[in-house]
Amino acid sequence: MNAEIWILFSALIVWGAIWAKGRKPLLAALDGRTARIKADLEEAERLKNEAEQLLADYKKKHEDAVETAKKIIENAEETVAALHKKSEQDITESLKRHETMLMERIARAEKAAVEELRHQAADIASAAAEKLLTGAMAKHGSKLVDEAIKSLPAKMN
Repeated sequence: MNAEIWILFSALIVWGAIWAKGRKPLLAALDGRTARIKADLEEAERLKNEAEQLLADYKKKHEDAVETAKKIIENAEETVAALHKKSEQDITESLKRHETMLMERIARAEKAAVEELRHQAADIASAAAEKLLTGAMAKHGSKLVDEAIKSLPAKMN
């Protein structure tokens, strides 16, 4: 026989011995590795599910936060609008009050001015009358007194 056949035959015997003796530990190692890989896959699946749940929770919280922010903004806008409207009303009322007070002041000032003009006109008229009477009395004073005295007995009866 030739050497190649012997080498083939010896290799088959070695492989057979390795297979007979090493098959169980090899299969056990492969089974262990398969179990570890399966456990890792299950752990990865569990972690993936947890991550998806956390993502869904955070998305929900984000949506809630956005809704809350929108409500806050809406409330703030409504408050601003109400304050703006109230401010406008307050300013309008204040302007009306000031206008009324100014109109009353103007009316009082006009009334005082008219009264002052009346007093001045009365003073001027009385001064003019006094001048006229003084002048008339100076010219006709004694004659008027004499006539008044003469007409006095007729008026008494």
